[in-house]
Amino acid sequence: MHKPCLALLCLLLLMGCGDAREAGVLSPVSAAALSQSTNGFTLTAETVFQDSADGSATPEYLSGEGQNIPAVFAAVANNVGSEFYFSHAQTIVLDPAIAQESLLALCNFLADESEIRLDVRLCVARDTTAEEVLRAWAPNGEVPGFALSRMLAQGESRGTGVNMPLFRFWDDLLSARPSSLPAVTLGKDGTAIPAGTAYFMYGKFIGFSKEVTPLAS
Repeated sequence: MHKPCLALLCLLLLMGCGDAREAGVLSPVSAAALSQSTNGFTLTAETVFQDSADGSATPEYLSGEGQNIPAVFAAVANNVGSEFYFSHAQTIVLDPAIAQESLLALCNFLADESEIRLDVRLCVARDTTAEEVLRAWAPNGEVPGFALSRMLAQGESRGTGVNMPLFRFWDDLLSARPSSLPAVTLGKDGTAIPAGTAYFMYGKFIGFSKEVTPLAS
């Protein structure tokens, strides 16, 4: 397991985090996927639990539906009780429909939530669903959400990806500036791979870049 992942899991272990099925135990979220549904919105959260002292971990996926952004986050929290813990979430994957219709409402909600970090990464699923990107197979037993965050960070550091944390993207939306987010799809082996860029104008998704250049992980 990669060092950042192990460090995070050790921190959660020190905080007493364990299995969400045990009453009163924190359920730390590592990543999430948001999409629109017939009832409004669907949110799937990846929660990570320490299996043993050697650093191994098992992801579990919890979903909920709600008529608006606050309601769908509350619905997922209700699935695990009051100890839902979002402050370690590194990435939120969006379906294009969310990017088209509900971006400002989402960013306003995330920015107002004290548990959600302002440097969380947003990305847009391309030619697949946000949940499929979230659950994508990761090599070497890595937690999928951690693998996705690492892949996005690599693109940013190499200058081949979009460095757009929540606080910067939210500021672009409020200022009606053109902006962009990284696009992600599934490779032939089922892993999440970069898929170009999602472009935004006046707070609305206007399309993807034509080129798709997978980044080797």
